[in-house]
Amino acid sequence: MQKLRSIHLYLGCVFAPLLLFFALSGIWQTLGIKTPLLRLIATIHTSHELKSGGGLSSFSLKVFVLIMTVSFIIMTILGIVMAVKYGRSRWVVYGCLVFGVLFPLVLVLIRMFT
Repeated sequence: MQKLRSIHLYLGCVFAPLLLFFALSGIWQTLGIKTPLLRLIATIHTSHELKSGGGLSSFSLKVFVLIMTVSFIIMTILGIVMAVKYGRSRWVVYGCLVFGVLFPLVLVLIRMFT
């Protein structure tokens, strides 16, 4: 288990800055904040060019983001395994996981049927 914790730690440190960037850019896209600078920076997140033809994404960045995404999935699974194994209460961990699935699903279903 120590090796899994080390893998989780190192992958987290490598990709934490980019994950934070994607989270922050997702926030301003969700809130609809649109400034010229944020639109340009968002091209990294969306991999789309601006209407003017500019953008900050590249093939190398897309490959790095793909690696980050796979690593994020691995880190998330490792985090869940560690929470179940080392957490104080497995039922709390399971409850949080169920809530994390059901609450957004309920919000989506409410939106679909209203």
